[in-house]
Amino acid sequence: MGGLLVNTNNSSDQAPSYLEQLSLSVQHDTLLVAPLTAGLDTNNWCNSKCEYCRMWKNPAVNTPLQDLKLAVDELCELGVYAISLTGGEPFLHDELPQLIGHMRTRGVISSTMTNGMLLKPAHLLPILEAGLNSLYVSLDTINPDTYRKIRGVPLPPVLKGLEYLSQRRQDFPGLKSLSVNCVVSRANIEEIDTLVKYCSDLNIWVGFQPLHATFGSGHESEKLAFSEGERPRIHILIERLIQMKQDGHLIDNDVTYLEGFPDFLSYRQLPDGFECTAGFTTVAIDYQLNVRSCWPMKPIGNLHTDKLTELWYSEVYNQRRAAMLKLQCPKCWLRCHTEHRSEQWLKRFLPRVSTE
Repeated sequence: MGGLLVNTNNSSDQAPSYLEQLSLSVQHDTLLVAPLTAGLDTNNWCNSKCEYCRMWKNPAVNTPLQDLKLAVDELCELGVYAISLTGGEPFLHDELPQLIGHMRTRGVISSTMTNGMLLKPAHLLPILEAGLNSLYVSLDTINPDTYRKIRGVPLPPVLKGLEYLSQRRQDFPGLKSLSVNCVVSRANIEEIDTLVKYCSDLNIWVGFQPLHATFGSGHESEKLAFSEGERPRIHILIERLIQMKQDGHLIDNDVTYLEGFPDFLSYRQLPDGFECTAGFTTVAIDYQLNVRSCWPMKPIGNLHTDKLTELWYSEVYNQRRAAMLKLQCPKCWLRCHTEHRSEQWLKRFLPRVSTE
């Protein structure tokens, strides 16, 4: 695994090359690519009380730093380019800066997502000083009443923290990406435009993801879910978002991905002919170091007893990839799974990494 490189000259060639190898892997049922990204849970608890999640009810336990470093080392040995630190709420892990520092030493892109409740200097600055490369802030609306309905906590600390972060980001050149991630639900569908404009005014990209059942608990909120009859509303929203993107607003989604929202949110239906290649492009490790080909699927092994490289090339993992290609899975429409197939996404991603 090489170090981080910005503006790699051959990035335009790398994207189609990776897609070609991925296509051959799928066609010939053989593994010709290493995973681009990985998700690594730092804990399984949260300080927000989201209506669509139940992790906030879990005990306040963080994964030991030694275990997280082991996972990072195993992922680097496999050849992963970028690791997203997830949870729970990663900012609740008091050794998050040390973990990010270890990732920097290993030469892997570090990314994390936060609900924004702890975007205060005391928590935020040590994380940025450790060398974090990418930060996503979960924000579904800038309407305080709607936010409390969805998240169960007050909005002002989140907006204050996000605005502080937008002002300080230039002081941390290692932070290459700052964006907002918004979950589209029935509660916020009429407030998406305002969120986009707010983020664009702060020069912060915003990406969208449809409401899903929470993988950790299987909980799905009836209050936030759409009915089949609401597909026209969703279609209108997506057409509006595509137009806003074309008009120059900072929307960080591929158009083809956005176009899949109406059917997924209305019917839990994926596009005709869609094949999930997440089993080739990404890997997930939960807070107990269980290795998964996809977050909602059963573990394939555990890093306390298994080597990740051996698991990745095992027959069990190959069978799981084949099942995922056939959509013998929970059938999600997550950005981390679908946009990896996009040449546009790869051309944004690959300039930041190189292999030696």
